[in-house]
Amino acid sequence: MKILIGEVNQESNTFCPVLTTMEEARRTRFCLGKEVVEKASDTIKGFLSVAQAAGAECFPTLAVKIQSLGVFASADYEELKQHFLTQVREAIRQAGTIDGVLFAMHGAMVAQSCDDVEGDLTGLLRAELGRDVPMVITLDPHANVTQRMVQNVNAMFAYKTYPHIDLFESSEAAAKLLFSILKDGHSPVMVMRKLPMIVPAENSQSIKGPFAELLAEADAGVRRGDAIATSLFPTQPWLDIEELGFSVTVLAANKEQGAREAERLVALIWAKRHEFDVEMHQVEDVVDLALRDPGGAGPVVASNSSDSPGAGSSGDSNFVLKKLLALKVENNLACYLDIIDAPAVAKAIAAGVGETVELQVGHSLDRTYGEPIFIRGRVTHIGDGTFRLDSLDRDVTMGRAVIVKIGKIALLLHEYSVPCIDPKMFRSMGLDPSEADLVVVRSATQFRDGYEPIGRAIFILDAPGFSSANFRSLSFSKIERPFFPFDDDFVPAEKQSVREVELP
Repeated sequence: MKILIGEVNQESNTFCPVLTTMEEARRTRFCLGKEVVEKASDTIKGFLSVAQAAGAECFPTLAVKIQSLGVFASADYEELKQHFLTQVREAIRQAGTIDGVLFAMHGAMVAQSCDDVEGDLTGLLRAELGRDVPMVITLDPHANVTQRMVQNVNAMFAYKTYPHIDLFESSEAAAKLLFSILKDGHSPVMVMRKLPMIVPAENSQSIKGPFAELLAEADAGVRRGDAIATSLFPTQPWLDIEELGFSVTVLAANKEQGAREAERLVALIWAKRHEFDVEMHQVEDVVDLALRDPGGAGPVVASNSSDSPGAGSSGDSNFVLKKLLALKVENNLACYLDIIDAPAVAKAIAAGVGETVELQVGHSLDRTYGEPIFIRGRVTHIGDGTFRLDSLDRDVTMGRAVIVKIGKIALLLHEYSVPCIDPKMFRSMGLDPSEADLVVVRSATQFRDGYEPIGRAIFILDAPGFSSANFRSLSFSKIERPFFPFDDDFVPAEKQSVREVELP
């Protein structure tokens, strides 16, 4: 058996005006051909593990992992597609015949010229391979599953953890399903149901809360035999596109069985929609709490998720810093926070360690939500900004990075966008977050895996930004109404809630 494998992964944010380019792709992860296996990610490793055990030969195409940001620029997306097609055609040429496809995708990737990148790319695969070659993909649970995606693939598997720590296991499950089709002749039917709703990522953890309860219900259905496999997709909510919503996909022995289980789950999801609501806090209130016990057992952790690079925001907001300085926090609390600001980094490096600098910081990429502010501080550390993200199985780089001390505030300035989810981000620059009084992270939920063990309390900040949990602060214009949470007192209509596709 000959299996085509690959990965294209980015979570886009259509509200962020900073476009994604191929430069960002090459900076983050861009592997072609044999490099896909030689530098395999956890998702690719999961495919390879099962394929090798099955005695199959894998033919790699490309592996692209791009930091979340705004939509892909049109010309750059066309370049990415050409790489995609070139590598797919070369793999087919080398194999002669392709028996199956395993591909890792995100599911919420958008380009200026295409609202459904995964539907577009899986369509290109179908055009090259035909309808008879089984194709199984993995997706992030924040995928926005579309009709086109479902039409193009035989099955899709979502990660079951958020924070995402089961990429390898999800890829294994996808590969095992593919080989059950190829070797055992299984032909499950996939049914998708979609609700007109989005929910905050901040309250979508897989360990506790409403999403954890829904995952448990999906697993119970599989154990009862009501489904072969079920995936839940609460979706990336910062997408202003027409086909948006919370999806369920069910793999079952037949259409009727799959439909029953999918309908059961969407009814539960709709009933729990208010349980996803997030309590948001003002910076002043979080500072007051930290002041009650400075130097206590671990830091207070404040999530500025509205400007989360992991959700596609620009990561250059100075909103929290401005508030901290207005409160004179630099005199009382050891605070750690970061801002993307390449010009400020360059100026601080030119001054050198130990020097006092006056810098203009913040909103160096976009000024939708604010203007730069002037600060005066001392440069205490300069680094290359590289650190290991174990949860994502890769090294990342912030680019050149500096620590500027403003009293007790330690401001990490860096050049490039990275996921702000791990204490190693600060540790790589000589700071230990466990010793701080207050740590500000730009992440909705992924940070919990690294910060819950050291933090004494976690709060979500009420702040402006492109990835705010306050959806009403964003200008959605393409969604079909009624749509939750903008509308609530309605029963989802058939045409809105039901998306069902069965491969011929």
